[in-house]
Amino acid sequence: MKQMYASTVVQLEDVPVVHARGGQMRVLASPATIGATQLIMGHVLLQAGEEIKEHLHDYGEETVFVVRGQGTAFIEDIPHSIRENCLFIARKGERHRVVNEGPGDMELVFATAPLAPRPEIGHREV
Repeated sequence: MKQMYASTVVQLEDVPVVHARGGQMRVLASPATIGATQLIMGHVLLQAGEEIKEHLHDYGEETVFVVRGQGTAFIEDIPHSIRENCLFIARKGERHRVVNEGPGDMELVFATAPLAPRPEIGHREV
């Protein structure tokens, strides 16, 4: 794996996988990867039955696009059916999580903006 530096182009396979929040998450656009100053953007792969843990964003909002698969997005405990080619938004301060309820993998692309001035207020587990 290559060392990460601020760059203009980032390849998915060059970004380390994070498992702490559920599934296989890679943060592609961030201050560390491309020097982003306005957002965080990334990719998540959830296997059948996996979920992204409940969290919220104190500073910005998060949009999530479902590339493939199906499941449920829980926003403030309200279930929303999601599937391929669907997008949902979790607004500032709204608790949210995603569960892959399909038989196969679920692939998601997420973006959170604006970028929090400090990492500890950008994402908070509930």
